[in-house]
Amino acid sequence: MTSVRQNRSVLTGVTEWVYWLVTVDVLLVLACSPTILAWTLLTADPSSVLLLVIATLPVVPAVSAALYAWRRRSEDPDLVPASRFLRGYRLNLLDSLKVGVPAVLVLGILSANVTFGAQLGTASFNAAFLVLGALVLLVLVRALTIVSNFSFRFVDVLRLSVFTLLTKPLSTLALVSLGVLTLGLVQFIGSFMLLLAGSLLTVALWHSEKPVARLLRERFVSPDEEPVPAPAG
Repeated sequence: MTSVRQNRSVLTGVTEWVYWLVTVDVLLVLACSPTILAWTLLTADPSSVLLLVIATLPVVPAVSAALYAWRRRSEDPDLVPASRFLRGYRLNLLDSLKVGVPAVLVLGILSANVTFGAQLGTASFNAAFLVLGALVLLVLVRALTIVSNFSFRFVDVLRLSVFTLLTKPLSTLALVSLGVLTLGLVQFIGSFMLLLAGSLLTVALWHSEKPVARLLRERFVSPDEEPVPAPAG
């Protein structure tokens, strides 16, 4: 199998990459369909900001499943993206929601505070709310990459997320850059662009997070332990 893959043509390699990208992108859209439906039905009104943020919760396990699929592809590039994605979704669903639910709730509350700052008398704290929201989002994304690679306790996932954000500044900077890129796509092209670029963004996220996974595997995973997430419970 190795020699066959080494002798593949460039066209074959490109075709396989495109197949993976398209398949993962379609599965991401399907997994995020509750969010897409909610955003379609809810009006873009300040009073709906909390619901709009909470409606993004299905995106959390979807991104985790995509990260799992890309990690498995780096280990074995067989043309089975759908099964890898679905397995990652099943394995990481509970763990990703454990970190996603509180983070999304906090982001929703912060968004509401920024939106209604004038009425609540907290407008002077808007900058602090925005910074805190960015930090929460960074911790959430880092936590998703951790639960997509390992099976740690919830408290340990949070601790390791903060720890690696501080000790892996280049990876943290890469997260910030991806965040800015995503925000730019939404602002200048439209949120629909995320439907087309979801697989590209998640594969870029996986590659930028490889040093973090390597660090955690070396320092916090015993050599005889398989670094694959186990079903929660």
